[in-house]
Amino acid sequence: MTTAVASRELVASEMDELRRPVLSALALTGLAASGAWIVGLAIVHYTPPPAVTLAAPLALLLGSVACLLLRRLPTAVHVGLLLLGLTASLVLGFLSFPERDWLYCLPLVVVASGTLVAPATSYAIAAALSVIAGACLQVAPGSESLLRSLAPIGLLWAAAVASCQSSRSLYATLRWALESQNRAWQTADEVRARRAELRRTLDSLRLTHGLLERTVQELEAARAEAEQAREIKAHFVANISHEFRTPLNIIVGFAEMLCTRPEAYEGVSWSPALREDIATIWRNAEHLLKMVDDVLDLAQIEASRLPVLPEPTDLIHLIHETLATGSALLRESRLELRVSLPESLPLLRIDPTRVRQVLLNLVNNAVRFTHQGYIQVGACLSDGEVTVYVRDTGEGIPPDKLETIFERFEQVDSSGRRPHGGLGLGLAISRQLVRLHGGRMWAESELGKGSTFYFTLPYTEQERVSALQLMRTRTSAAPQSSRPSAVVLCDDPLVIRTLARHVERLDIVGAGSLAEARALVAEVHPAAVVAVGDTPSTLDQARALLSELAPADVTAIVCDYPTERQAGSALGVSDFIVKPVTQREVATAIARLRPRPRRILVADDDPDMLRLLSRMVQQEWPEAEILAAATGVEALQLAQQAPDIVLLDLYMPGLSGVEVLARLRAEPATAGIPVIVVTARTPAEELANLRECEVRVLRRRGLAAGEMVRLIESLGVALSPHYVSVPRAQ
Repeated sequence: MTTAVASRELVASEMDELRRPVLSALALTGLAASGAWIVGLAIVHYTPPPAVTLAAPLALLLGSVACLLLRRLPTAVHVGLLLLGLTASLVLGFLSFPERDWLYCLPLVVVASGTLVAPATSYAIAAALSVIAGACLQVAPGSESLLRSLAPIGLLWAAAVASCQSSRSLYATLRWALESQNRAWQTADEVRARRAELRRTLDSLRLTHGLLERTVQELEAARAEAEQAREIKAHFVANISHEFRTPLNIIVGFAEMLCTRPEAYEGVSWSPALREDIATIWRNAEHLLKMVDDVLDLAQIEASRLPVLPEPTDLIHLIHETLATGSALLRESRLELRVSLPESLPLLRIDPTRVRQVLLNLVNNAVRFTHQGYIQVGACLSDGEVTVYVRDTGEGIPPDKLETIFERFEQVDSSGRRPHGGLGLGLAISRQLVRLHGGRMWAESELGKGSTFYFTLPYTEQERVSALQLMRTRTSAAPQSSRPSAVVLCDDPLVIRTLARHVERLDIVGAGSLAEARALVAEVHPAAVVAVGDTPSTLDQARALLSELAPADVTAIVCDYPTERQAGSALGVSDFIVKPVTQREVATAIARLRPRPRRILVADDDPDMLRLLSRMVQQEWPEAEILAAATGVEALQLAQQAPDIVLLDLYMPGLSGVEVLARLRAEPATAGIPVIVVTARTPAEELANLRECEVRVLRRRGLAAGEMVRLIESLGVALSPHYVSVPRAQ
C-alpha cells in the first residue's frame, strides 16, 4: 500500500515537471501576444491608444509575467495566474470592443485548463466561463437571437467535452509512461543492487574457491603423507613381524621337541617341574607367535595387501568344518556346543580361509570368556545377506565396550592385566575381514548372561546357481554385464580364477588354447586379449592371434603371473614350507618325497634355525645322516655327497639359495635331488621377489599419444617403486 501511494506521488511530481515547460511556453506565447496586441493598437490608431483599449492586453501581459516570475510557487498557482490573465484579457476585450467574437475565444481557456490542470477541470472552468459569458451578454448593448447568444456558451461546453476526452487520453498515456519509467528505474535499481550483490557473491566465491583449492592441496599433501606413513608403518610391521617369526619359531620348535621328545636329550634329568616349565615356555612362545601373526595380518589388511580370494562356498559345510577344527578346544572347555543352521543356504562368493579365520576367532573368544553353559553357532538368511552368529553364556560385555572391542589392542578388561590373554587384535582383524567381503560385524551382550557376535555376508540372486557355473573358466556366450570383457589365454585355471576374482572393470573369459581363444574373440569381441606366460611361444601366440583378427584392432597384453605351481617349476623345487615351521610339517614334506631318507642336507645362514631344522629331522629319522651348511658355497660342496633331499633357505649371504638351486639343476649329478624351500613368504611371493617381470603391449595400429599417456599414468600409479640404499664408491 505504501509503495502504491509513493508511486502515485512520484507520478504526480513527474506530471508537474512535464507541465512546467508547457506552462512556460504558454506564458511566453501570452507575453508575445500581449506585446503584439499593444503594438498593433498603436499602429492602427497612429496615436497613443486610449487607456480603455490597453486593459485587455495588459491583463494578458500581467498574467504571463506573473506566471514566469513566480517560479517558486506551486504549479497550480502558475496555471491559475495564466488562466486568470487570459480570461481577464478576453472579458476586458469584450467590454472594450463590444463584439461577440471575443466570447468565441473563451474555449481557449477551457482547452488550456484541461491540458495544464486535469481533464475534469475542463467542466468546472466551462461552467465558470459560461456564467461570465452570460453576464457579458447581458450587459452588452443590442439584442440578438437566443441561438446566437447561446452559441459561445455551447462552444464552451463542446470545447470542455473535447478537451476532457483528449486530455484524459493524454494524461492516461503520460501516467502510464511515467509509471513504466518508474518501474523501469526501480527494476534498474534492483538489477544494480543484484549485480552488486552478485559481484560480492562472486568475490566471496573466488575467495572460497581459493581457500577450497588450498584446502584440497593441503588435504592431498596430508593424504599423501598419511599414505606414505601407512606404507612405512606397514613395511615396518611386516619386517619386524618376519624378524620376530624366525627367533620365535626357533623357541617354539625347540620347546616342542623338549616337550614331545624328551628322550632325544640323553643324560638330562627331566623332573616334573622342569617339564612344566618347558611346557609353559612352549605355550607362551606359541602365543607370542600367534600375536605376531595377528599383527602381520592387521598390517596387511591396512595396506590392502591381505589376499582375499572369493570362491563359491557352501557356508553350512564351512561352519561344520570349522567347528570340527576347533573341537579339541571345545572338549577341553567342557562347554556344550549348539549348532543352529538352516537346511540349506545359497552358495556365497567368499574366501573360505578368511571366513574360517573369523569363525575360529569368535569361537575361541567365546571359549575363553565362558566358564559354564553353552556356545551356540548359527546362521540365517535375511534380505540380501546371510547372518552368522556365535552366542555364549559367559561374562558379558559392558554397553560402553560393545563398539570399542572391535578396535585394535582393545579388550573388555582395559586395566592392562589381560586375565584372558590375547593382544586385542582378534576382533579388529575379524571385522576387517568381514568388511573386505562387504559385510558388517557387531555384538550384543548382557552382563552376567552372555554375548552374541554377529557378522553378515552379502549375496545376490546370481549366487544361487551352482558352483560349477560360477567357477567356469570359459563361456559359450558373451558376458551379460555392461562391462567390457577380456579373453585370457592361459592353460592354468588358477590364474584365470584369480584374475576373475580380482579384476573389477573387466569380465574375464578364460581360454586354454589358441584355438579356443580365437573362437572366444570372435564370439565376445573383447576389449583386450591377455596371454599369460614367460616363454617365446606365448608372445608368438599373441602375435598370431592379432594377425588373424585383422582388420579388427584389439590390444594384446603378454605377461607372466606368479602362481604356486609356477613358482615350484620356475625355482626348480619340489615343495615349500612357509615359516613358522613345525616338526610335523617338516616330517610330512620330507616323507612325501623320500619316505626313508638316508642323508639330508640342511642349508640356512641362521645357526639357530639350522640347528632347529637339523634336530627336527634327526628326531624323526635318527638313522639318517644330517649335512648342515651355513652358506651357499657349503651347500654346493655338501651336495656332492648325493643327499636324498635338501632343505634350503633362499636368503643366504654370498651365494643365495636361488643361485644354489640353479647350480644344482645345472649339474647332472645333483639335478635330480628334490629340494624343499623353507621361506617366510608364500611361493608366489618368492617368485615375484626373485624374478624379473616383463609386460608387453601389442597393437597393430600402435598407440596414440593420449593412449600412451594414460598407459604410463596407470602403470606409474599401479606399480610401487622399491629403492635400496647403495653405498657410494670411495
